[in-house]
Amino acid sequence: MAFLDKIYFRSSTEELRSLLQDKKVFVIIDRQVEKLYGSSFPFQKVFIDATEENKNLATVQSVIDQFMKMGADRDCIILGIGGGIVTDITSFVAAIYKRGVKYALIPTTLLAQVDAAIGGKTGINNAGYRNVVGLFNKPQFVYVCSLFLKTLDEKNMLSGAAEMLKLGIIGDSTLYKKAVAYFKENHLMDYDTKEDLEYLIMRAVRYKCKIVEKDYHEHGPRRVLNLGHTFAHAIEKCSPTPISHGNAVSIGTVIASRVGEDLGKTNHKVTETLIADFTAIGLPTQTDIDMRTLMDAVSKEKKQTATTFDFVIPTKIGSADIMHLDIDRLRQLVLPAGA
Repeated sequence: MAFLDKIYFRSSTEELRSLLQDKKVFVIIDRQVEKLYGSSFPFQKVFIDATEENKNLATVQSVIDQFMKMGADRDCIILGIGGGIVTDITSFVAAIYKRGVKYALIPTTLLAQVDAAIGGKTGINNAGYRNVVGLFNKPQFVYVCSLFLKTLDEKNMLSGAAEMLKLGIIGDSTLYKKAVAYFKENHLMDYDTKEDLEYLIMRAVRYKCKIVEKDYHEHGPRRVLNLGHTFAHAIEKCSPTPISHGNAVSIGTVIASRVGEDLGKTNHKVTETLIADFTAIGLPTQTDIDMRTLMDAVSKEKKQTATTFDFVIPTKIGSADIMHLDIDRLRQLVLPAGA
């Protein structure tokens, strides 16, 4: 199944019922989304509070228990409605419930529409580490509906913008330039320009699908999608107050660009461009968390599997390399001498 063939870009939910083909539908939905749009989905529902703390096996167990009480069988379809946390939990539950049932996703945040819901990759958190329990599970379809973005606040819009920009940085310079221009011009997220945003979403999704279809199980080229995420995960883990995933990715991307400079792979002008553009649209480019603390978090996570790992650096806007680095080498690059 080609991923793009099963992604529907729509401005309303009118066509959803026909896609569900009269199957018995069971919904996993974010409580906040239910308050805003619940009446559009007249199915049996399991409600979750979509926080990183709840993206774990306990929540998965709770969802499964409720589905069993509702009588969900192997012929049902599970519909995940919400942001990236909901889409990840839905994909995971569908893979293991009754040894696997069909599922579909309705991502309601910009981040989920351009990244989390696309590509069949799922994961849940464990022991404070993100997405360490997971698998690959292709949905029946993903329904990308711009309607839901009308009620998204600026913080969440910018979080999605960070993932959209990431896709532009690694392989689509036109997407990057158009996305930067859009978010600069619409800093307060005026949805009157939704056609422009819908174009950007479609372009971002198409590019991600192109990468995923070449390397579905992430053995090689797909790893380029992890640009900014090595330090983003550490920032999320170490931050004394909650930080959005997109904000962490934007900071992590700048760190990756500076590492690229030190390795002689990235021109300093690339880093300057990223900092200027991110700042102009409201994304952070640095953190107050001590780099030693972040590096320790990276080391603990990576050393669970190996002492070397793939680290993605932007070589220019529209191109990135996957570097195989030793953890100690990365430490030398990001910390002052003798630290």
